[in-house]
Amino acid sequence: MPLDAAPRRILAVKLSSFGDVVHVTPCLRALRQAFPDADIRLVVERRWAGAVRALPYVDGLVEASSRTRVTPSYLLEAWRALAATPGRVDLAIDFQGTRRSAAWVYASGARVQAGRGWPRPLWHAALRPDLSRHAVEVCADVCRSVAAPVDDLAPELRTAPADEERVARFLDGEGIPRAGFVLLNPFSRWDSKGLDVATAAQLAVATASVAGERVVLTGGPDDAVRAAEVVRRAGACAVSVAGRLALPEALCLFRRARLMISCDSGPMHAAAALGTPVVALFGPTHPERTGPWGAEHVVVQAERPPVHHAYRRDPGRRFMGALTIDAMVAAVEGMLARTREPLREHAG
Repeated sequence: MPLDAAPRRILAVKLSSFGDVVHVTPCLRALRQAFPDADIRLVVERRWAGAVRALPYVDGLVEASSRTRVTPSYLLEAWRALAATPGRVDLAIDFQGTRRSAAWVYASGARVQAGRGWPRPLWHAALRPDLSRHAVEVCADVCRSVAAPVDDLAPELRTAPADEERVARFLDGEGIPRAGFVLLNPFSRWDSKGLDVATAAQLAVATASVAGERVVLTGGPDDAVRAAEVVRRAGACAVSVAGRLALPEALCLFRRARLMISCDSGPMHAAAALGTPVVALFGPTHPERTGPWGAEHVVVQAERPPVHHAYRRDPGRRFMGALTIDAMVAAVEGMLARTREPLREHAG
């Protein structure tokens, strides 16, 4: 869709979740390159805002709540938040394709409205994405529809110096090296995509053996109890920092790791975007759609699900249960053999 004039104010919408916010970062970079003088703002859920606050491609964030239904009060929230930003929006883009994200585009009153989803009355461009492609490519298709070519598809995150300093002190206090450690994230927002506690503990012990050092478990506040149980079972082979770092600080942790072993989750995508090699453990999802972006990463999957959304109907963790410790550790050994341990104190 050609634009008759370069937009002065752009509103990009990508509410959630963590990994999805990482996927849109190449488009934010492309929008800045296509429209260098525009004021670009990203609408993102408050809980994920810290992931992209340090990016240089956006002029500000519009932080949304995590409500799941589009109600009159939700629409009022959107209208009030947008009214607090200066000037009228010329171009609003929905990179998510849900009713909630579309509500922000409509509430913006933008002269040009576009994005993912169908039907979208009055929009200048509405895309039905090819869901067989990677989520990064789906976002890029949306961006291209508004005359912003995405030449570099690599997701990108940045860390802030103050967060790096706090994390360095935190690691010192925990007796963890400032860089070069192995991270294990056995958790996911959907239990069906994560490892059970017993398997995670076995993997931690085996990984510590091949790495020659204890493994650092990471996760969010909701994962802290399970992480503690993994450490109890793994003993001296593991230490947990789950739930103890704010999101911007967790990015610093991911960036400093020599390797992250992770289930299909936001931390997996964030680590890859920060340049950390990933061994990705996949079960009830398709890695060609949501795997870590980049050829340097390794995906381990024992049984392919019939559909990508099988994780919604796998309470017994059938697909993750098919993964063997031997297969996971072999992937870890291979990755460790190819990685060095640089001390990466800061990359702002």
